[in-house]
Amino acid sequence: MALKDIFGQPAEARRLVVCVGPCCNKTGEAEVFLEELRQTMLAEGLDEAMVGTASCMRRACLGKCTGEPLAYIHPEEVWYHQLSPANLLRILREHLLGLRPVAELILPEE
Repeated sequence: MALKDIFGQPAEARRLVVCVGPCCNKTGEAEVFLEELRQTMLAEGLDEAMVGTASCMRRACLGKCTGEPLAYIHPEEVWYHQLSPANLLRILREHLLGLRPVAELILPEE
């Protein structure tokens, strides 16, 4: 089964992956963040700008249950914590599309 992004389209090689596992989404905040991100992407045309280059998607537990909610950029495997709708949009714009990691949001090495 092919991976799908938050718009139901096939996932691209570069992607922002947001954890919606039991720790990261214990009160539903990860899903709320993703929906707000999706709405902003639609309003600003970012969904179209990403076609053929990048995707934003949700995944079940990613196994790093510290500093949740969490997300990472694939294929670089840069992990982010302290997520909020604004931080997710910033990660999407600066790292996923702009190729510049957001240093202050990177999850410290364990």
